Amino acid sequence: MGCQLDILSSMKIISWNCCLNFAKKYEQVAKLNPDILIIQECEKLPIDFFPKANFYWTGHDERKGLGIVTFGENAAVDSSFSQQLDYFLPLNMQSGQRVLAVWAFNHRAEKRFGEGQKGYVSDALNYYAGWLTGSEISIVAGDFNNSVVWDRGKKESNFRETNEALESFGYFSSYHSYSGEEFGDESRPTLYHTKNKAKPYHIDYVYLKGISESTVSVGSYEDWIAHSDHMPVIVEC
Repeated sequence: MGCQLDILSSMKIISWNCCLNFAKKYEQVAKLNPDILIIQECEKLPIDFFPKANFYWTGHDERKGLGIVTFGENAAVDSSFSQQLDYFLPLNMQSGQRVLAVWAFNHRAEKRFGEGQKGYVSDALNYYAGWLTGSEISIVAGDFNNSVVWDRGKKESNFRETNEALESFGYFSSYHSYSGEEFGDESRPTLYHTKNKAKPYHIDYVYLKGISESTVSVGSYEDWIAHSDHMPVIVEC
């Protein structure tokens, strides 16, 4: 237990949709010194591709999937992993915490990947409910491709319902907890649609359970737009 506490005494989590060619952009985000790096739209790479780190990946297209990079700690993909969910990657860290990486295809999953494929975060929460609630220290993070500004009616896939489900599991959005801002009224966008500064959205999230954030920030348009239409979400715990 002492080892686990030492490992978890300080941690930086970053989620970033890199918009392809991650190997060429890795140094840009590695400068931020993450401990856990969740990357959407990245290519498949060997587990030991990055120095002093391990890389875990899932996807249908080897040029464009979902990855997790862990630094200084080994991990393993949970045996419950389902390829019918696009894309969600459950990882068990050596220190005991669990990480569910997210790149949600929502309603596009079945059309893009075939009959029976599911892409809503709510689908993943239903499937991984036991795993997500079975650890005192866990992270759910990534590109949810969703916001309360797009909610219509009363559907399980609405973002408000997704947030309520995560909160019922004991998770909270680190950005909103830290900033005090309401969902849908975020001052820091995580996406500039078509790289247009006039089309900002907040659709990337880092949810925490059993961990307290000390600082939360979102990369600036000026620093990151040359690399991706998404800005990294950076959480220090």
